[in-house]
Amino acid sequence: MAPAGTAEAVLLDLPRERLLAAGARALSDDELVALVLGTGRAGLSARAAALGLLERQPLSALAWASPEELSSAPGIGLARAAALAAAFELGRRGAWSPPRRGERCLDPSRVHELLRHAAHAEREGFHVVLLDVRGRLLKVAQVAEGSLSQCPVSPRDALRPAVREGAHGVVFAHNHPSGDPSPSAEDVELTERLRAAAELVGVLARDHVIVAAGGYYSFVEAGRWRR
Repeated sequence: MAPAGTAEAVLLDLPRERLLAAGARALSDDELVALVLGTGRAGLSARAAALGLLERQPLSALAWASPEELSSAPGIGLARAAALAAAFELGRRGAWSPPRRGERCLDPSRVHELLRHAAHAEREGFHVVLLDVRGRLLKVAQVAEGSLSQCPVSPRDALRPAVREGAHGVVFAHNHPSGDPSPSAEDVELTERLRAAAELVGVLARDHVIVAAGGYYSFVEAGRWRR
């Protein structure tokens, strides 16, 4: 470490120089955000703007904020907010490996990975994961979108993609914008209706998974579903 007051010490106090000298992991959250912002606005430095942003919301929430939400913070314009949103998305894509077509997708944790984008959606949506006879992913279809707290869906709509695509099995899934994946009484009732309807049309219903920012809930893992 360079002595305090030297030119080298001053440089190492700057986020970019500290990253180059010690690596990205050595930087604090606000330093990393400041690096992405580059410069601030309205008389605020990038570091001050980053600190203000993190005081409004934790990093875990900022990572899913829209550019419009990010730009509402002092010192952050829409262009820099877009750059920050892009950086968060790149980070997710680098760390996220959802199942691809042809991979087995019966484990609810993999279903959660597949629908991670939906877990952070602002409205409820209902999805159907289509599977072949070996439980391998064919495709995902969204069949309904609702409000902040509900997403009405009929068994006919939920099973239409499976019948149309000739899928052998399905995993039903929907999200809870509240962040809590725990099922409601309506979710439990819908699950029973969907399972009965799938049996009638000859489609193997494998599970119903609720995804949310706080994790996921699987009716199979909870012992409330017979495969």
